[in-house]
Amino acid sequence: MPGVLLPGMSSPPSDNDEELASTNKRRSGRVSKKPDFLVTEPASTKRKRATPHDDDDVNGAEDTSDEDEDEDEAEDDEPAEEELRERRAMKTKNGTKRPAAKKPKTNGAPVRIPIRSTPAKKRPSKKGNASTVPNAKEVGGLYAEVFSGGKAIEEVASKWMQRFEQHESNALAEIVNFVLKCAGCESEVTNYDIEDVDGATTRVGDLQDEFQTQNVSDYPIIAKTKFATTLKATLVEFFGVLVKTIDATGALFTSPELIDNLHVWLTTMTSAQNRPFRHTATVASLAVMTALTEIGKDLAAAAATAQRQSENMSKGKGANKKRASGLLQDATAAQQKQAALDAILQDWFDTVFIHRYRDVDPKVRVDCAQALGDWILAYPDVFFDGAHLRYLGWVLSDSHWPARFEVVKQLRRLYEKKDRLAGLKTFTERFRARMVEMATLDSEPTVRASAVELLDLLRQAGFLEPDDIDAVGRLMFDSESRVRKAVVHFFSSSVQEIYEGKVEELGGEEAVTEELGDSAESAEQPGLPWLHLKCLVEVLDIYDQFDPEMSKHATRGPGDNYRLHAEELESRFIIVAETLYPSMDNVKDWDTLAKYLLYDTSDGGQNGVSGDIGSQLRTFCKLSDREEFILLEILNVSIRQHVSNLVDSAVEKKGKKTKRQRDDLADEQESTAREITTLIPQLLKRFGDSPQTVLAVLRLERIVSLSAFSDFQQDPSTYKNLLDDIEKQFLSHGSDEVLNEASRALLRAKAYTDLGDVTEEKIDELWDETLETFRRLVGSKNLTVRGNLTSKVVDGLTKTMARIERLAAISNPVPHLDVTSAATTKSQRQSTAASAPALELLTNLIRRAVLEPDVQEDRSYALAEDTLSLTAARVVGFYTLWSLSHLRSSLEESNPPDSSIDSLATSRDAFISALIEVLASRLPSAPIATDISLILLDTHIAGASLRGVTPKQKGREDFLALALDVSPDVTTVVLKVFGAQEQRFARVTGKHIEKVKEGRKARKNKKPEERPVDADPMDEDELDKDLEESDAEAEVDAEESSDDDEEEQEGAREARHMHRALTAEQRLCEFGVKLVMAILAGVVDEKPVRKRLEVNKTKLGANYKEVIKLLEEKKKGKKEVKPKVEKKKEVLVVESESEDEEVEDDVDGEEEPEEVVEEEPEAEVESVLGD
Repeated sequence: MPGVLLPGMSSPPSDNDEELASTNKRRSGRVSKKPDFLVTEPASTKRKRATPHDDDDVNGAEDTSDEDEDEDEAEDDEPAEEELRERRAMKTKNGTKRPAAKKPKTNGAPVRIPIRSTPAKKRPSKKGNASTVPNAKEVGGLYAEVFSGGKAIEEVASKWMQRFEQHESNALAEIVNFVLKCAGCESEVTNYDIEDVDGATTRVGDLQDEFQTQNVSDYPIIAKTKFATTLKATLVEFFGVLVKTIDATGALFTSPELIDNLHVWLTTMTSAQNRPFRHTATVASLAVMTALTEIGKDLAAAAATAQRQSENMSKGKGANKKRASGLLQDATAAQQKQAALDAILQDWFDTVFIHRYRDVDPKVRVDCAQALGDWILAYPDVFFDGAHLRYLGWVLSDSHWPARFEVVKQLRRLYEKKDRLAGLKTFTERFRARMVEMATLDSEPTVRASAVELLDLLRQAGFLEPDDIDAVGRLMFDSESRVRKAVVHFFSSSVQEIYEGKVEELGGEEAVTEELGDSAESAEQPGLPWLHLKCLVEVLDIYDQFDPEMSKHATRGPGDNYRLHAEELESRFIIVAETLYPSMDNVKDWDTLAKYLLYDTSDGGQNGVSGDIGSQLRTFCKLSDREEFILLEILNVSIRQHVSNLVDSAVEKKGKKTKRQRDDLADEQESTAREITTLIPQLLKRFGDSPQTVLAVLRLERIVSLSAFSDFQQDPSTYKNLLDDIEKQFLSHGSDEVLNEASRALLRAKAYTDLGDVTEEKIDELWDETLETFRRLVGSKNLTVRGNLTSKVVDGLTKTMARIERLAAISNPVPHLDVTSAATTKSQRQSTAASAPALELLTNLIRRAVLEPDVQEDRSYALAEDTLSLTAARVVGFYTLWSLSHLRSSLEESNPPDSSIDSLATSRDAFISALIEVLASRLPSAPIATDISLILLDTHIAGASLRGVTPKQKGREDFLALALDVSPDVTTVVLKVFGAQEQRFARVTGKHIEKVKEGRKARKNKKPEERPVDADPMDEDELDKDLEESDAEAEVDAEESSDDDEEEQEGAREARHMHRALTAEQRLCEFGVKLVMAILAGVVDEKPVRKRLEVNKTKLGANYKEVIKLLEEKKKGKKEVKPKVEKKKEVLVVESESEDEEVEDDVDGEEEPEEVVEEEPEAEVESVLGD
């Protein structure tokens, strides 16, 4: 037979002897046929080859020099000089045409683009990979048959087998060329190359050398085109069908040289240095092995079936010995074929998989992991053992996350087979720790989520240790939602197991039901639903306390674990409950949750006989304080989700509801709102002692205030009772979070028209009660003297001032703070302080922040004094804003008396004077200096709004006395405070900013303070010296911790550092916004403030850039009247009346030209005063 694949045999010469001779003349892989060029050859060049075959006549140095070849190839593309002259002449004649863009040249040589004999429809890309996926019709051959879509893969494989029977080497050459085309290579092998098996390595080397000259960066099976997405799947399908077709014809075992030669060429290509060759051949080889495993599976099944049938027929009276003998021969033949096939598979495995599963290309490793999983499932007789499973275990530590993800996916497929779990026990013991590590610590959330699902299968099989179960269960607190959702089933199953264990302790579910009857499932008293909830919160409490990073270092609110959200701190139990809500029915049952919380479980053992099931059940259902808090958070989520679902159902547009359905939905919404309104006072009464639980209960009031319930007429008495309870919590707790939540509840209640009067009455009662407490604490003390109050009184005043601040934020404080108190006792009548208006007392409290020089104070007491004064400043600031707002309305609607304006001016002047005194006595870096500066700017900006008022009484201008500008001296001080905040942010983040030189007077009076701006980022402990918090406890913990805790301590330090960086940036941007607003309002001298803000505008982050953009917009609005000033690099001087500050502009002019501030006429500055 011609072209048979046997040593020493060759095929007959082809019809085109010249083409074969030309093709086989050279072994370098370079095409010997002269390519066609897009342009003609130039008349003269530096050095030209006479013919394409002159390569063979060049000496070895020239032939191996890549530089010379690149130069020659570039020169070959140079157009002829005559043609260039003709083109230039055409351009001169036809001036209307757009000139063509010049083509880039390499090393001074013009570029010529060669093309093959096939017509090119598209211009080649710059990288030469525009034709990454060859066109099937243009390529022809087996590639066209497979990818043209005209024939089924089975038909293509069948016809190839027919060609193989006619000419073996030519048919096999088609297969090899098919793989080459799939790799993007245009070169081919011939039947002579196929017959020379020993030369396969050399020929593949030549092919890849030629292919690499094309500088291909992409290849078909990874190309991002529509056709490429199906090319890989079609390639795999073709080789699978081909191998099965070979087996169906019997050639797999009768013509072993076919699979052997295919093995030689594919394995040679899988070891190539060229990535397209290696990857494509590996995909083809893996597809061949997958098909062989499926054949082996069928042979094993056939052998077992024949063996079993033979044994059955050889037994009994009606035994058919002849038939049994035939079946036994069939079984023996199938076993022999299976043994031969196993040897073939082992040969392919040793030469392909063992080398490629750790390939440098991660895509190859992913394909190998996927294929091995398919083999283990398809042919467990060979691959389901420790020798093959270990490769999956090793890939678990792959550096490429898709490879880790793929192997986890394959392991999940294996563990889902219940009948294979026994064979996985040894593998699990070896790699369980790694799988747990991936679920808890992997850097990629997708891998972690998949690993959690894998460990859930291990848990069901009983392969996990208790510590592993707890480690995975704690992922319910993970920051990634994908991981939390993946662990829900694992976590809920663990809780269910604990619940079932406790039920068994009670004697089993049947015994409990028999003893308690219907009450066993009741939501009114201790029963099985409560026991399940108890197990849930118990596990959450244990997992929460185990996490030292969150428990010790993320405490920024009431409770142990709060996470920072956009608006407020929210317990991470809220996040857990939201994740569990869709999957756990007992979390959805908010009515049972509420009744469990309202039940006093502290006396659970007093009723009933000791030792009976009911008594034990009540003991099991006892809740600790932390567990009650966790259950309250779960209740909050349950009610919120329930209400949200009702609202979504009401507005849902899919499907029309009947009138009955709409009425039922409306009734359910109203009844839910009424039940929640009734529930909140009961919960406040039950959990009103702890600020932590009170906060959780008060958050339920937000749900009642949703807009969806505003249409329903609630009973005013019910809301009044709710407001009574909120008032009690407001007066009994000093926690900032509780006060904020209570004040929000009161503000929302004011929005209800029917409750407006009731709410105002409650707020007035709160004002009276709070101010009475305030006066009682003040007594006859001189409030301007710092340090004359005890720590207990300062603490009481601080809490009282916090309540006054919240009240001033939600209601008008003017009527309450202007009232003079009536003296009721002799000591009060003799004291001017007791009878003075509250506003005057508050202004005096601000002056307590004035720090006398050389006075030593206890740090904690000094911090308490500063907090008291700062709170008083905020209250007076609210008073001023309310007063100015009321004055604007009065001027536009009526004619307010002069006395009211004079009174407001007097109080405003006293307030600003107190703020300036505090600023003058403090270092710019003091935390209180920033807050005082912001309040000062707010007051001036609010006063500037009066300039735009048109009074009802024409010609009246006395009110403009309240619209004062910030004096230059105060502006200088405020800018120093801003600079300190700027420096603080730079130190925390390690940014290098421009220094601001101070004038001689400033340097003379400068107080000693912080280190250089461009020093290394400050450590947390250094920053805490300027903050109210301290890391002393964290330092002690770090010193006493073992080496195993070093990683957790480092993570906690990083979290604290990030928190401080974010806080510093927020404070800096807030300060910058206030200064920008002051410029826009015209209350500060624009020129020095603008210059100071723009000194480091490109070095303080994107958020700060957005702040400065407000100034840029204003600057663009005045661009037309600005004189043009030549930009130059120089020292910018910030001018003021009191002292000079030189700002050194060391920034390169090309990088930051906007930092050069142009001169502006004074008229332009004045023009914005009314804006």
